[in-house]
Amino acid sequence: MMDKDWLEILKAFKEETKPIDVYSSRDWEFSRATFYRRLEKLKEQGLIEWKGGKARITKRGEQILKLFDPSWVPEVKEQSIKEEARFCLTDTMKLKQLAYQSGFVYITYPAASYILKTILLYAGIPTKGLTTNAEKFKAIVQSDCKISMAIDNFENVSKQALVFLRELILAGKIEKLYVGVKDERKALRNSKLLEILQEFEFENQKGLRLESDSVTLFPVLLIILIGFGIIVAYRLGVAYAPVYVFFILLYFLRSSLFREIRK
Repeated sequence: MMDKDWLEILKAFKEETKPIDVYSSRDWEFSRATFYRRLEKLKEQGLIEWKGGKARITKRGEQILKLFDPSWVPEVKEQSIKEEARFCLTDTMKLKQLAYQSGFVYITYPAASYILKTILLYAGIPTKGLTTNAEKFKAIVQSDCKISMAIDNFENVSKQALVFLRELILAGKIEKLYVGVKDERKALRNSKLLEILQEFEFENQKGLRLESDSVTLFPVLLIILIGFGIIVAYRLGVAYAPVYVFFILLYFLRSSLFREIRK
């Protein structure tokens, strides 16, 4: 059971701050070495989050304080209010913090089968006999489960996964959805992904332009260089230059580069 000193250390980190500042701010009845040993122990128990030279009490730590010190009331911070947004586009570090502190279910990769299976396990729904994604989806919709999810690598999400996520949101099964993007260019090329971000008005903490018509200059530059090469080939009388032109045009008609420019 925690004594008064342990609880006082927890209280001191209601805001993110440096441990040395906390120790220097008051007269503790033990040495600085003891203070750091206790802080490390609190971190191991998941009561304190300590990284980047700063520490802060976790949700679990707040729950412990409520049990042992009912008079303690956590301070409402603007960051906590920001986390109340239902839908948010953010970074990987933020997603992992949510999973650790706020009860979000963290999913590394946005595969439809993995997302549905994770929800089933979280809700305690038997998976026996549920072989297809459609059957798993139906079982979730018919249950009374509600879940908050943090999905990383969202630029790789499939169209099927987006359909399931959208329907689960509309059915009230996903209360909050936070997604992370690592490859921003790939995310911007996924028009279906951008549509769902816009439909549910995701809070955009990444600062991405949520538009599907962004075009890179590299394909345009490549076409200019190839065109210049063809002109030079004609001028130098290179054999079969018209044949080369024909096959290059075929390549661009079927390539992803041509489709990107056409968009």
